Amino acid sequence: MAKKKKSQNNQQFLSPEQYIKQQARGLAIGKCYMSKGIRDCGEGEFIVTRIHTNGKISFATFLVDIYCLGVKDSNYYLRNDADYFYEKISEYPLTECSYEELHNWIYGAVAFAQEAGIEPDRSFKLTQYMLEEDTDDIPLIEYEFGKDGKYFLVCDSVAEANQYLPILKEHLGDDFDYIIE
Repeated sequence: MAKKKKSQNNQQFLSPEQYIKQQARGLAIGKCYMSKGIRDCGEGEFIVTRIHTNGKISFATFLVDIYCLGVKDSNYYLRNDADYFYEKISEYPLTECSYEELHNWIYGAVAFAQEAGIEPDRSFKLTQYMLEEDTDDIPLIEYEFGKDGKYFLVCDSVAEANQYLPILKEHLGDDFDYIIE
């Protein structure tokens, strides 16, 4: 009895996480958006799109605190129809921006927070791959972070304040302001 040859399929299927890490930066950058009035309220959404050759859209959302905490949360959405994308982003009051603006706001907020000892939310370890690497290839745009020239922590609860205040005191002394809403 002859043995059947194993069919060799060289196509490798990647998990969504591996796809983002290995392929996302190879996709074309599409439109980018940011929350209106982020300078006034100190927190907002940033959305970057990546366009697949078949017209599908992958995108990532970043909740960014420009006053103190940097990237507070981020999510990714892979291979969606344009209708789904526009339906999803209609939830936010957004304005279109350039990729360079988005990049500098996000990485600037991350660096600002890190100076105070605060690392980005753990989701950023993956979603950062939806952005270009933070290199000199991206033109630098200087933005002002903090509020009135200082770190300004806005907390939703005493528990959140207890999480961040010791870190800020260790790195900044008393050179920051905070509020518990």
